[in-house]
Amino acid sequence: MCLHSYQQDQASDGSPQGDSKSDGNPFTSSHHSIPQVKDSSSSLIRILLWCLFTYLSKEFCLFLPVYQSEAGAKTFIPAFYEYDDENTHFDNSILTYGTDYILGFMMLYASYRCYTATSSSNLDVSQQLKDCAPDPSLSKPLRIKSTCLFLSYAISVFAGGYAHQNFTGGIDDLNTTQFRILWTICVGSVAGAGGFMGACAAEIYKRLNRDGNPARVRFSFFYTPDIMWIIYGGFMTLICAQGSISYKRPACDIFVAGTSQFVPTVLAVVTAVSLKWDGGKSSSEGFLQSSSDGVLDRMRPNTLYILCFGFIFNAPLLYTYPLYVQYTSLSLGVVNTILHINLAIAWSMEALSLYRFCEAFNYAGYDTQQKKIA
Repeated sequence: MCLHSYQQDQASDGSPQGDSKSDGNPFTSSHHSIPQVKDSSSSLIRILLWCLFTYLSKEFCLFLPVYQSEAGAKTFIPAFYEYDDENTHFDNSILTYGTDYILGFMMLYASYRCYTATSSSNLDVSQQLKDCAPDPSLSKPLRIKSTCLFLSYAISVFAGGYAHQNFTGGIDDLNTTQFRILWTICVGSVAGAGGFMGACAAEIYKRLNRDGNPARVRFSFFYTPDIMWIIYGGFMTLICAQGSISYKRPACDIFVAGTSQFVPTVLAVVTAVSLKWDGGKSSSEGFLQSSSDGVLDRMRPNTLYILCFGFIFNAPLLYTYPLYVQYTSLSLGVVNTILHINLAIAWSMEALSLYRFCEAFNYAGYDTQQKKIA
């Protein structure tokens, strides 16, 4: 019988549970209202603090690119969607828009795989795990959030590819409303993707850390509900549309938008590291240890390394792009191709790790008491 962690313990716990409707105490409901007021106040305070934190994150992503190096200061020149002949460079070669389109189709496939991950493909598990029937409703929140993340990436590169392919008239073409709308979609999708990324990490934390088996938790920190990531992603998209994430080299906009994903990236990596990935093994007598977990035990151990590498591997792009354009003779098409290859590797590893989580989330965790393996 497959149960979520602690469900059976809670069901069989003999401790009495009070019933406000049957205890005969007319003051019970008023006593319950006091904690509710306190909870509402603390929730409001947390949201206000999160708004402040989101604003500081925006300031960080605007500060870091310019002040990282001399090359960064020469490259990240603010434009607010007003371009000039002296500092603006926009590539129209097939190397750029061709690799954009390839990335777009890769991300469409990644979003499809995450959304349809309703059972586990990992057969290297115990017979007891194999006997558990999948329940897609358990994985639905993570599958939807992962799908939205990779659809955001797809929208971004498709919009960017179209812009590189069709806005070939120089500065006059770039200083048009049409280009601003299209480039806002391109950059705003990356900025908004940080919200989906954080929501995915929070979903994993909630399921495996906060509500998971404590024997499989290395350390705990805090849970960030979906509303906070809606605020985060929405605000970053808003400042993009307003023009704060706009530079003379339009490609720079993408790197700054990517920097806004620093917070959700850290959350995803820390969440993965906070779990004990090798705790559920069978003893020689055939009993499953109390540290078993029907989700983690179903996932391949290298998922931890794939997730960490995939989410971090994009970070060097912010530093290498200024070096490429300032200190090498490589064409923008070649530079963009190199960067797109980096993106393809990183995003594919993000997709693979989240796909494995989506698969495993279709199954309930195991009760913490020892169970005889069938």
